[in-house]
Amino acid sequence: MRHENVSTARIAAAAWPSTMDGLVLAEPAALETRADQVAAAPAMPCPAAPDVPAGVGRLIVAAYASLILVFFALFAGSLLALFAITVCAGFVAIFFAVPRIFFAVESDASRRPSLPSFMRRGLATLTGHSSGRDALVQMLIVPVLLTLGLLAIGIVGKVYI
Repeated sequence: MRHENVSTARIAAAAWPSTMDGLVLAEPAALETRADQVAAAPAMPCPAAPDVPAGVGRLIVAAYASLILVFFALFAGSLLALFAITVCAGFVAIFFAVPRIFFAVESDASRRPSLPSFMRRGLATLTGHSSGRDALVQMLIVPVLLTLGLLAIGIVGKVYI
């Protein structure tokens, strides 16, 4: 097999388009129209999760709070473990504080469906429609099963150790 001399100029031209290529491909008239439309639109916060009721959020918060309570009740035997669990609880609090801020600035929270309506209608996702029960199971399966698993480990640890 023979080695071929390849010029670096040819590689750079093939891999990286020049600035002129980018300018030729852009259509300035369409870009100006979009900029005018964006400038004319009022700046308002959009709904954070318009298809999910507040009750689902409360269930998720309750599941993670029970997870942290199991940690405190069964695994906080030393100061080092207590410190680690407290740091974890702080991260969970921040994890839920950010969506709470998003929901607080939402313009119209009355559009959010109720929990029974969500369970009946379900939720449209990227891969298709999910029933309310399926969507709720997908949202709660990780924290609930983690809580149950840690509860079992903690009880076994307290009984046998």
